[in-house]
Amino acid sequence: MLFFVFCLFQPFSRIAPQAAEATEQDVSDSGILIGTSVPLTGHASYLGIGIVTGMNAYFKHVNSQGGIHGRIIRCLAYDDDYNPPLMISNVRRLIDKDRVFALIGLVGTPTTLTIVEQCQQQQIPLLFPFTGAIELRQPVRDYVLNLRPSYWDEGAAAVDYFIKQGKRRIAVFYQNDAYGLNGRNGVERRLIKYDLALAAEASYIRGVSDVKTQVQKIKKSNPDVVVMIGTADPCAAFILEALRQGMQDVLFSNVSFVGAHELAKRLSDCRATVFVTQVFPSIADTSLPAVREYRQLMQTFFPATQPDQVSLEGFLNAKLFIEALQRSGVDPDRESLVKTIEDMHEFDIGIGEKVNFSRMDHQGLDKIYLTRIIDGKIIYLQD
Repeated sequence: MLFFVFCLFQPFSRIAPQAAEATEQDVSDSGILIGTSVPLTGHASYLGIGIVTGMNAYFKHVNSQGGIHGRIIRCLAYDDDYNPPLMISNVRRLIDKDRVFALIGLVGTPTTLTIVEQCQQQQIPLLFPFTGAIELRQPVRDYVLNLRPSYWDEGAAAVDYFIKQGKRRIAVFYQNDAYGLNGRNGVERRLIKYDLALAAEASYIRGVSDVKTQVQKIKKSNPDVVVMIGTADPCAAFILEALRQGMQDVLFSNVSFVGAHELAKRLSDCRATVFVTQVFPSIADTSLPAVREYRQLMQTFFPATQPDQVSLEGFLNAKLFIEALQRSGVDPDRESLVKTIEDMHEFDIGIGEKVNFSRMDHQGLDKIYLTRIIDGKIIYLQD
């Protein structure tokens, strides 16, 4: 995996590491050092690799044009295996030893929540994590800025859609940690609006894919819909087991963190009706400038990698960071970077929805897209 990270960022290796004691933050005349901690191994590795690849596609492009204000962007990526203790040690290393200017694109709720207080105390910008955790949005934290909508937003959109379809009995299958509870609570909160409660709920332990007992428990409630908050392996296992147990008429809905393309691979021969809420537009919508640019740069720098929604998110994270860095001037510091992002109003990032931040709102986007997996493909439904 160290070899993988070296190969992924090899074009940036010409930047000499700065001595730790030489500067509070690594912004030199030649480069800017940022960092991330993501799962590069394990059952969630497709998420970490996707985020890093998407970010790197844009950073490579920027560096090929001479960088920002003459500085090359260098990004360190450490593997945490979707494991909170490893996230903690990685972030400590990035902040205290590597002296990164900012953190960007961290993956996961149970992992990211463990390092928020350290970022706050040491005034390290925590930019655009790949999680919809409400704790990163409410209350607003000075150094935490999110691009994607929250899991509460995704849960509300899913519930609204299924209620309009006449579905009333909505159950939840979720990962038994802060991620799963975020999604579960978002669904429950929205159901209250309709004077409804969860039809049933069942959880699984992160990294486990044996879900027969959970299927049996939820099946007893005779649900119309099962909203799932998990990663691809257990969610696919749940759907396949549910079909084996005779739940062919049930609808299954997932949140964006599942990784729709990975889920689709695991359900290639499955006849279940499967939905996924998304927080960015389709990678197939080349009418959008950012999607066209994303596909072009992926083809240029990672021609063997299949585009997907996860790497698109990483790409947009990097694009927004570079825009903020450009606006921060020739001598950026952490405070000016955060202030610059807060001052972004109606910024057109190229996806058809404007990015809006403020001092009191650290979430840039709000729109939720509903998709279906049909014959292994991700189909975006009309608004």
